[in-house]
Amino acid sequence: MSGRAATLDRAVPVVRGEASGQASLLWTLRRQFMVLDLFYLGFTGSLLLWALVSWFWPSLRLYETSPRFGWALTSHQTLVGELALFFGIYLVLQRFAIVFQRDYYAQGRPAPHWLRLANLLYTFSPTLLAPTLFQGLGSFMAVVSGVPGVESHPAFDPAQNYDRAATYFDLALKQLDISLFGVYLPAWIRQFHAPGLSFALFYCYIGYYICPFVAALPQVIRGNWQRVRLAASMAIGSLLITYVLYILVPATGPRFEGSWSAWLPEEGGWFWANEFSVFLDRQEIIRWDAFPSGHVATSITCLLVALIMHRRVGWAYLPLVAGLTVATIYFGYHYATDVVVGFVCVALCFALVWPLTQWWERATNPVAPNRDGA
Repeated sequence: MSGRAATLDRAVPVVRGEASGQASLLWTLRRQFMVLDLFYLGFTGSLLLWALVSWFWPSLRLYETSPRFGWALTSHQTLVGELALFFGIYLVLQRFAIVFQRDYYAQGRPAPHWLRLANLLYTFSPTLLAPTLFQGLGSFMAVVSGVPGVESHPAFDPAQNYDRAATYFDLALKQLDISLFGVYLPAWIRQFHAPGLSFALFYCYIGYYICPFVAALPQVIRGNWQRVRLAASMAIGSLLITYVLYILVPATGPRFEGSWSAWLPEEGGWFWANEFSVFLDRQEIIRWDAFPSGHVATSITCLLVALIMHRRVGWAYLPLVAGLTVATIYFGYHYATDVVVGFVCVALCFALVWPLTQWWERATNPVAPNRDGA
């Protein structure tokens, strides 16, 4: 980082022209909530409200849930309770973070150790809470928003062995893949399966789980919390965009034909790649997370953030993300269309989330993130 950039990154004051609007509702909101809060509380709160309303008006759904999905059903009471818990835990952490940000970091004052720890938990809490929220999306979709079964598609074949989670959209996305690419890529790519390649691509695939930390952790170490939140906002923004699309287009992925075992490489990958793949599949409660590829959307978003903020970390992560993108189709996790739409989600994040985060936080932060690529 150049000396001038370093000075700007730590010393630019809050724009006083903006401070003149402190009496406005928008300014008050910007002083009490950060962009991370808008995303997580907005998404979780919307699901909670929808679940509450649909408790009394069950017809308020996008689709009729197929009787085949009885295994995913749960009570409205359970759904509402879980969503309220996720909302409440985050809100408590958020209040501590606002105190840290507004009364200490923005003023250049050292914060107590316990408050610094609470702020750290807050910053990564969406990343930690999102997987738990994600696991509950399956029941939310089955009970509240609705999931149409594969039998409702004109191309449904009663003689076919469909996965228990197969939906209308699985057949639609398969047909779309063939129309767009002239070949069904998840099936076509199976000819290249080999133990060594399966090993390499599978371990690239699970590299997804470190992507929020790749984007934010170097800035945590530097103590630049404004940049930390920018990185975290980008990660959670891309993640929640994919969650919204899961609700709108519930699909299982190529494994809808047969089962997960039918899509495993015939020759086991080195270093227990197949066994770990089966383990991950068994841990997955939600089965309607194919469209789009959240792995592609979030990992590429975090990769680009890392390349902008701390280039060497980004370059080190690049090979994992490249392999991950191929692995989504290679292992039959996703349709090719899912991957393409994953890239669209990345573009949306940089077009909307990045500038929104920078603008919003000028209300409480003394500095504005730069793109010096340090």
